[in-house]
Amino acid sequence: MKSVDSQGKNKKDVVKRLHYAQGHLKAVCKMIEGDAYCLDIINQNHAVIEALKKVNQMVLEGHLGVCAWDAVNSKNTAKRKKAIEELVKLYGRQ
Repeated sequence: MKSVDSQGKNKKDVVKRLHYAQGHLKAVCKMIEGDAYCLDIINQNHAVIEALKKVNQMVLEGHLGVCAWDAVNSKNTAKRKKAIEELVKLYGRQ
């Protein structure tokens, strides 16, 4: 994952955010095992989802700043085209 590794700090921030999401997910499991109120479980799930969205955003920012930037500025037309296709495909899934 070159784009996350490139600065080091971004990698640490992404891992920190993943641990945060993992903690929320463990809480969801405990809540379900403990027969917690359904809406409380859903609220906790939202915390997991938002944490993972933030991870995706951080990784994408790194990708755009390194990998995609290099590809778009490349003299290699196929490399540029592939980078754009990957981003369009990713955006289409959202």
